[in-house]
Amino acid sequence: MDKNLDSFEKGYEILEKNGAFLIFPEGISKGKRVLEKIKTGTVRIGFGAEVKNNFSLNVVIIPIGLSYSDLVRFRSNVMVRFGNPINLADFEEEYRNDQFATVRKITENIETALNKLTNYIPTEEIKDIVEGLELIYKMELMTEMGLELDNKKDDFLVTKMLTNAVKWYQDKNPEKVTQFREKLKNYLTLLKELNIRDEFLDPARQKKRGWNRTKTILFLIAGFPLFTWGILTNYPPYKLPRLIIKWFHDFQVEEASWKMMYGMVFFIVYYGFGIGIVWYLTRDLLWVGIFTISLIPSGNFALYYSKSINKYRQHVKFLSIFYQKRSIIFQIIEERMTIMRFLKNAKDEYIESVQLEA
Repeated sequence: MDKNLDSFEKGYEILEKNGAFLIFPEGISKGKRVLEKIKTGTVRIGFGAEVKNNFSLNVVIIPIGLSYSDLVRFRSNVMVRFGNPINLADFEEEYRNDQFATVRKITENIETALNKLTNYIPTEEIKDIVEGLELIYKMELMTEMGLELDNKKDDFLVTKMLTNAVKWYQDKNPEKVTQFREKLKNYLTLLKELNIRDEFLDPARQKKRGWNRTKTILFLIAGFPLFTWGILTNYPPYKLPRLIIKWFHDFQVEEASWKMMYGMVFFIVYYGFGIGIVWYLTRDLLWVGIFTISLIPSGNFALYYSKSINKYRQHVKFLSIFYQKRSIIFQIIEERMTIMRFLKNAKDEYIESVQLEA
């Protein structure tokens, strides 16, 4: 309780000085893609400061949505979107009449805004459906709509459209959601059994991505020396934090933080050790400088190279399976086509129903 009071008093102090501060209103982070229940503390601090100063501070709450492409991976993308400001002075009369109801109302407004501003999923029960659609249908839908696959705004827009559609079906026609869940489960099980990716079964997506095997092979051959250098100078401090986290840390939400902490220590020590060896062998500041400058770029290149070679290896593996087990591949393709037909009908029904409701 004392810590809460201290936080509130500090908030009042900042606002009275015309300052600003950031609050994460969920109050907890579980590393999930579902927005947790928003706490009332943000609104209570704002109103508390206004009441102390007779509503003269003009306190404004601005919802900010943070959407991560990967919650635990560094160098992944994050989209920041700002919502409409909420001016607490506009609610002065309501607050004086019923403090509890007004605080609850504005907190719900914040929660609604954050759901619109993020690619979070409203409820846990449809999470698997939305993520399945993102895997097998989102890029096809973006292509159909004439959107850019690499445009983060377009990607966000389509994710929200898919989420809203699934939520609509969950409310209006849950039986259809159950049907799709079963079809999706069967299809993903087949993919998992053969360890192949959905994108290899979608010719339109492959064409749009411009897969060029010759260019990839040339890149892998030409880039191999730099990749080898990047592995020698970066792999041990890159790998060790991941092994430690795997052995000693169970919570996904803490993974990125622990990676950063362990990584900073291991990279500093490993880089320092390497620089020391180069100095000992050459006694030449020029070579030490060249070595030092090469460390981070070669590490980044090695990471990109490894992703490219993994993707190419998976593609080659798919071709091998295709020629060896054609009947199974054709079965999977038929499953996918059935799902696509199901989704097309569901999309048409959803658009028609939403237009009628509007």
